[in-house]
Amino acid sequence: MGIKKIAFIVFVVVMVLLACDRGENYDYEYSQPQAFDDGIETASLESVGMATGPIRAMMDYINGVEMHRIHDILILKNDRLVFEEYFPGYAFIWNSPGSDGEWMEYTRETDHFMASVSKSVTSVVAGCAVKEGLLPNLNRTVLDCFPEYGDVLVGQKAAITLYHLITMTSGLAFDENTYPYGDPRNDISAMFAAADPIRYVLERPLTSTPGSQFFYNSGTTNVLAAEVARAAGMNFLDYANLRLFNPMNTQGGVWHVFPSGDTFASGGLFLRPRELAKIGLLFLNDGLWQGEQIVTPDWINRSQQQHVATSGFPADFGYGYGYLWWIRDFAGGGTNYRCYFAAGWGDQYMFIIPALDMIIVFNCGNYQVNARISPFDLVEEYILEALN
Repeated sequence: MGIKKIAFIVFVVVMVLLACDRGENYDYEYSQPQAFDDGIETASLESVGMATGPIRAMMDYINGVEMHRIHDILILKNDRLVFEEYFPGYAFIWNSPGSDGEWMEYTRETDHFMASVSKSVTSVVAGCAVKEGLLPNLNRTVLDCFPEYGDVLVGQKAAITLYHLITMTSGLAFDENTYPYGDPRNDISAMFAAADPIRYVLERPLTSTPGSQFFYNSGTTNVLAAEVARAAGMNFLDYANLRLFNPMNTQGGVWHVFPSGDTFASGGLFLRPRELAKIGLLFLNDGLWQGEQIVTPDWINRSQQQHVATSGFPADFGYGYGYLWWIRDFAGGGTNYRCYFAAGWGDQYMFIIPALDMIIVFNCGNYQVNARISPFDLVEEYILEALN
């Protein structure tokens, strides 16, 4: 049980209009998800007040788009899984053209590449450490945590705190967009090539005063994870298994590591979609899982609060950032619903909409291609339209 680790060495949305009326001529037939002994209850759409028509229309639309690259969609409402569908697609391979491996059938037992959804899961693990008293103060400086890096944590860098790491406000430069993954000039690639990935991240120059603004940085989440590991006295993944994955009866999953042995906390997680959805349920139930307090209600609240306004990302993606969670609104039925969500490269998403007691999971394979279907559009144009 628990997530395994394996070595990780390398490192215009096109919408097709429906040809038929959305309420007629369905080919897709909805069925209630199957129940398994995994801690997730299932129910029908109708039993939680959702109409099947828009969901059937969504599936007909998706199935009519060639090479849509959606691998799975899950919808949970009122703590129950009410929709679960999987699609064939390419396996994820880092060093192949387009990151496309062999053609495969995605199923509920597939460990799917989560990319930067890993960051949000890392935040949950940090919350476990806070609950246990291992991280009593997020305002503690990184220099206090890692005095051995005192030669690089100088000047304003000495003021960087754990809070800055978890809110993407460290001010440290990190460029993973100018050059493709695999290019040695990409900071992700360079971080993997470094003998000490934590030092590599902390050596980056400052682009802004710590705490002053949002700057997306896939390096600093690994520094946060390293401090959790140090405080726990064990490998980060071992601690994650102990306090999060094992108590939640996680059956699958792997988490890649750097050559140094440190967990690639910002992007190396592969997880089954149902397992990810269980973390969403944790958030909608004040940190409780089957009677066990995994993280505190206070941590859940702080994680989904807007701590900083985002910049450098499209406004319709998200307007705020919490503890490694994005924040945006969705419009449905004339109402705006606040949503916080985990997001990863290739269109990996878990949307949590507290006012609707709803979780929506998407895993896709849009790594190096433009998405032909937007998960954001599917939420607003179909899923929220299914609410009675």
